Amino acid sequence: MSPPFFFQHLIYPSYHLNHSAVWALLDSLSQELQALAEHPNGTKTNPAATCKELLLAHPSLPDG
Repeated sequence: MSPPFFFQHLIYPSYHLNHSAVWALLDSLSQELQALAEHPNGTKTNPAATCKELLLAHPSLPDG
């Protein structure tokens, strides 16, 4: 049984896992999930979609 095509670049031709590539992929996914899980703070790197979203995440922030 051959490995799925999508993950084929993670495996050497002898079907041994390329551990460095797997760890790099897991690190990248971890960073993306953390960015999604963080509450918006209104900055350019972590903006809020709406003012209400920012208010719900940080009710103590000043208006405006």
